[in-house]
Amino acid sequence: MDQNSEISPPILKDLDRFIKISEAADLLGYANYQSIHHMQKRGLIDVYSLPHNKLKRVLLSDITAILEQSKSEEQNYFKKALSKNKRGRGRPRKFN
Repeated sequence: MDQNSEISPPILKDLDRFIKISEAADLLGYANYQSIHHMQKRGLIDVYSLPHNKLKRVLLSDITAILEQSKSEEQNYFKKALSKNKRGRGRPRKFN
């Protein structure tokens, strides 16, 4: 057999796995699993049914993608807040 035709083992970080909805809620910082159900109804996340199991599952990669997106949005928010020109102390201007 040639080296090119050999099958290499999968890379661990490329493997994905299903997690429970309650675990997904914990990772996202929600108090209970109902928030994940609301996200599913809004179409923000996919929920899967595995055969021979009543419990619903979520892909771990979907949860990590949501976490990374929220971190980047948070960083952008703070960058914008810090970049605004701060006025000095004193009496505030009247608004029109």
